[in-house]
Amino acid sequence: MRPAVSGERMLSFVKNILGTRFSPIGVDFGSDSLKMAQVEGSGRDLQLLAAGSADVPSHVRHDLSGRLAFYTEAIREILAANKFRGRQAVLGLPASCMYIQHLRLPPMEDEALRKALPWESRGKLPIDPSQALLRHMIAGEVYADQEQKQEVIVFAAARDVVNQLLAAASKAKLDVIGMTVEPAAAVDCFHRVYRREADDKVVNCFIDLGASGTRCFISRGSHIFFARAIGIGGDHLSRSVSAALKIRLEDAKLRRMAVCEVECKKRAAAPPTAAAEQPAPPAPPADGQMALLTAALQASGKTAPAGAGGTPERRNSPRAERPLDLQMEQADGELALIQQCCREPLSRLVEELDLCRRYHEATFPQMPIERLIFVGGEARHRWLCQYLARELGITATVGDPLARMPRNQVGSECGMDRAVPQPNWTVALGLSMGPRPAAQRVRQSA
Repeated sequence: MRPAVSGERMLSFVKNILGTRFSPIGVDFGSDSLKMAQVEGSGRDLQLLAAGSADVPSHVRHDLSGRLAFYTEAIREILAANKFRGRQAVLGLPASCMYIQHLRLPPMEDEALRKALPWESRGKLPIDPSQALLRHMIAGEVYADQEQKQEVIVFAAARDVVNQLLAAASKAKLDVIGMTVEPAAAVDCFHRVYRREADDKVVNCFIDLGASGTRCFISRGSHIFFARAIGIGGDHLSRSVSAALKIRLEDAKLRRMAVCEVECKKRAAAPPTAAAEQPAPPAPPADGQMALLTAALQASGKTAPAGAGGTPERRNSPRAERPLDLQMEQADGELALIQQCCREPLSRLVEELDLCRRYHEATFPQMPIERLIFVGGEARHRWLCQYLARELGITATVGDPLARMPRNQVGSECGMDRAVPQPNWTVALGLSMGPRPAAQRVRQSA
């Protein structure tokens, strides 16, 4: 069966969705779950029309053909069980299928750059550029060896994988009007959620904590300056718990999720506090937005850095010697045990994230990171976000893509607990929302 959209048109909006009757359905092909969401409206009047999700069975997670068959059937079931309007959809390219590479090239016209990227990417990507679909963003102008160059972010995916995803969506009766990369979808989402003029001036570092890996992308407004995939995610934490406690991997995952559920229940039952629980960004930063970092420091018996509203002081003490002692108030022994088991992969993740920050701030020294925004399924583990915020020493918040939507709309029936942030729905909602006008777009390269 021919896919609804050919691979040559992936990673961009190929129709004017602003002129359609309904916003498209955003489809997030996650490693751990499939999520679909549809949003209506613009500006401050966003409404969640429908949403649905399905967990990916463990026996097909590492089997592409089996996972694609599951996606097709799950999409059909979600469409039948929820009140989606129309069948137009925008797909997210799964992070597990995407490769990211930064290049520095001489300034050139877009057409010349598009033709040059396959050659420039050869040997730098783990796949053959001639068998891949390439898309790019121009991050900005830099100087290297006293020459002006362009910092270009290249996104690559194997053509056959993209076409198989499109075919799976077509079999499920979706009318695919576009496909885009997850970093663009997440930035689009929060560019619509954060609407104040000052928000467009804040340099955000999104940390997308997923099951198979972590994505780090840095943006200001809708413009992305840095993107990188890190091969450390929730699965690696579960493996560490499994090895340390000598239990099955599935049992280790369930124990981690049980701790997460306890955290969520405690937060939902707690009385409303400061703006810390709200995703509204600082402009200028206020004490509330230091919630994750401050809570983490207090839990470890330390004080928040002076001038918490500005760029935090960078700490240079060896991370390997720091105990992994971040805990929520009244955290039980199970949480402490899980934290201790995850020490090694989390230490490596912090090092990788710090490398991302250093690369960005060396490339664009006038734009230091001002805030971390945690998204993705693993961001539901509040202790994990607190730990990363403390180790990186940067203002942080857990992103809630539903912050501007009434709580009496779609909720628990589709797996959303509206009493707490839902960072795991960021990509699906961002795909449906699309970019605000004049936003930086992913460009076709090959």
